[in-house]
This record gives sequence, C-alpha cells and structure tokens, in this order.
Amino acid sequence: MIKNWLIYLGTAAVLFVFSAFHSFEQTTWNIFLTFLAVPLISLAASLPFMIHAAAKGIAADVPGTLRPGDPAEIKIHSAKRGSAVFPQFKVRVVCENEFAGTVNKFRRIVYFGSTKKPFIIINKKLSAHCGTVRIKLKRCAVYDFAGMFFIPLRFRDALNVNIMPPQLKPSEAPGADNSRVLGFKPKPGGGFSDYYELRPYRDGDSIKYVHWKVSSKYDEMIVREPSLPILRDLVIRLDLSEIPIQNDSILSRFVYTAESLVGDGKEFYCLCSRCGCRKIVNSDDINNCVIQIYRNNPAADASVSNADLFVINADGEEVYSA
Repeated sequence: MIKNWLIYLGTAAVLFVFSAFHSFEQTTWNIFLTFLAVPLISLAASLPFMIHAAAKGIAADVPGTLRPGDPAEIKIHSAKRGSAVFPQFKVRVVCENEFAGTVNKFRRIVYFGSTKKPFIIINKKLSAHCGTVRIKLKRCAVYDFAGMFFIPLRFRDALNVNIMPPQLKPSEAPGADNSRVLGFKPKPGGGFSDYYELRPYRDGDSIKYVHWKVSSKYDEMIVREPSLPILRDLVIRLDLSEIPIQNDSILSRFVYTAESLVGDGKEFYCLCSRCGCRKIVNSDDINNCVIQIYRNNPAADASVSNADLFVINADGEEVYSA
C-alpha cells in the first residue's frame, strides 16, 4: 500500500510540474485534476466489494498429509456460504517446520478474484523435508482496485500439514521370524493354537481338549491347554540428528522396516527421544508414532526390558541382541 501511495504521489508531482511547464493550460490541468481523483474513484468503485468480502471473512484448506517434494496447495475461500469478490487480496504466508528447523515466508497478491472458486496458492518448498508444517496466514487484507485503501481480514487459526516420509529399504533389517521364544502363556479363550501345554483336568475344561493317550498312561485326565509363545521384544531405536536430510532418511528407513514387520504380524516398539517408547501393532500406530516425533511428544506409553535392539541412525543400521 505504501508503495502504491508513493507511486501515486510521485506521478501527481510529475503531472503538476508538467502542467506548470505549460502554464497550467486547460488540458494539462484537467489531466492533473483527474489523476488526483483516482484514489477516490477507485475507493468508490471498490468499497462495496471490500465491505462484502470483509463481512464474509476468509477460511483456508490444506491437505492433511504430503510426501516430500509434493507441491502444497493452500486453498483460500469465503468463511461463510456464498462467494465474495476481492478487487485485490494480499496475504503473507508463514510456513514453519519445527522438526526440520525451517521457516519459509512468502507473499501472494490476487487481483480482482472471486471466492466462487478458491484462491489456490501453490508452494513447493513447504514439503522439502519431513515434519509437521504449521501454516499461518498473516496480514490478510482486501484492497481497492488501486491498492491504496484496505480492510484487514482476520485469520487466527494455524493450519497443519504432515510431511510423511516415503519408504526407503535399509541395508539391514530385523526379521519377523527370528524372535526367540522365552516361554508360553495360556491363550485367552482357548481355541486353535500351534502350541499346547499339558496339565491335569480341572472342572469346566472342555472334553475335546482331553489328551486321551497321555491320560491313559497317568490314570488321570490330562488336557491340552492352547498356549501362545512369549517372544522376546524388539525395539527399534531412532538416533535422530540435527540435519533435516539425515532425519528424512532415518524416518524413511524406519517406516519401511515398520511396515514390513507389521505386514508379517510382528509387534515391536519404537524408541526415540522425541516420542518416548511406543508400541507398534499396525500401520496406524506407525503414522501416529511419526507424527509424535514431529511434535516432540515424548510421553511414553510402554516399557520394555531384555529386548533385541535395532538402531537406525544417519550412518546406517545396527542390530543388538540381548
């Protein structure tokens, strides 16, 4: 706005000097007077649109998740139903990725647009690195056609976009079939199982679980109790660094490893200073764990001991067996 006023005042000064050079003849003087009225004409023509747009307010939509390098679309539209016309719309966008330690600021101007279709701001730098990008729209305002008068528009909410890591195969990975069996425990509810333990018959046991051959040897009823193996826990520890591109690689290798283990039915734990110790059972747990890492939420929801340890760091992977 200040720039437009300076241009206007400079042009008016030039026209005044030009009119004075021609002894203020009628033609040059009329041109000067007409130019002086430009701000008022612009304001008169724009004010109804400006007031209507300010009354509608603005809202914005962003995608919930993106992959690194994907173009991010910020869609700006009216906060209330119906469209509004903006002679000029200016906004300053601040994108902060706390996990990657980056801040990206840029300014956008839309000339004579309508929110019948959202204003779309596309930015490719927003998804440069993994993390939760917090987007703030600042200095939002609707201007007149000449860009010399404005009405501010409030947008206090922050928008979040999670830049999720792609899957990257590590050079070494723990297998889901090499976990050591520490013992067995009764299977809740009974049912089919590859493992059984033998014990004396108790009231309430089903006859179908009686092991008749063994019972005949001991002269008492022996039942087969379905059991589940107790496996040694697996912990994947993420040694994050201060370099965003290294963290991108660490998380990408973690996601690949985690999805492979989950696909094989293996439960495990993720250990990281930014998320604490979290049990992973399915893909939703993997995504939630990554987001908690982004947000630096170290609240632990699990504890383990005597577990096999798989470490992922910037230099590679290491396996430690307890």
